[in-house]
Amino acid sequence: MQVTCLFYATVRDAVGRKRVTRTVEAGTTVRDLLRALGEEYDGFGPLVFDSEERVRANVNVLVNEEPIRSLAGGETELADGDILMVAPSVAGG
Repeated sequence: MQVTCLFYATVRDAVGRKRVTRTVEAGTTVRDLLRALGEEYDGFGPLVFDSEERVRANVNVLVNEEPIRSLAGGETELADGDILMVAPSVAGG
C-alpha cells in the first residue's frame, strides 16, 4: 500500500523535500513509518522522537488531517492512500 508523507519546516529540511511516497505493508503503524524515515534521513529521527522513542510533544503528526494524539498515537495503523503529515509546532508573537 502507498502512503504519502508531507513534511514542513525543520522536518522538511532534514528530509530535503516536502513530499515522499512510501510503500508499506498492511499493519504498518505511524511509529513504524516514522522510524523507517528516521533511518533513511539523517536528522529526521532526533527532530521527531525523544530519547524514549516517543513522538516529541512539539511535533504535530497527522493522518489524513487527524492528529494522531486523537487517534491511537504512534500505534495508529496506516491504510492505502493515507497522507501522513509531520510538522513542528510553530510559536510566535
